[in-house]
Amino acid sequence: TEAHAESSFRCGNEVVSVGDTTYTVLQECGAPDYREIKAMERITGRRGKHYYDTKIVRVPAGSKYEGVSSGDETWYYDPGPSGFVYVLEFSKFRLSNIRNEGYGSAKGIQSWEERKNLAR
Repeated sequence: TEAHAESSFRCGNEVVSVGDTTYTVLQECGAPDYREIKAMERITGRRGKHYYDTKIVRVPAGSKYEGVSSGDETWYYDPGPSGFVYVLEFSKFRLSNIRNEGYGSAKGIQSWEERKNLAR
């Protein structure tokens, strides 16, 4: 399946666009099926020196992430087999890219109301 870049994303009766914040997208569209969060992790070395490493944390819908996001996240909206999976990429907490990646799966959250409830 070929990915297609978009400038906006319709979620139920709402539309979000490139440049919107993660907060706005969450309020308008509700929870994504899952989020991939690029997080900075402080690691203490053998001799007590600290360094930082980046890791990707995968957070399913309805789950809370207690760590600190770098602001670079990828959200996946799977509306089920009758719709397309949309991938929303954020840079510094702002929507920077929207693409679709083919048809969704039976596991996708098909109700936008349910997504909004999960986001609360």
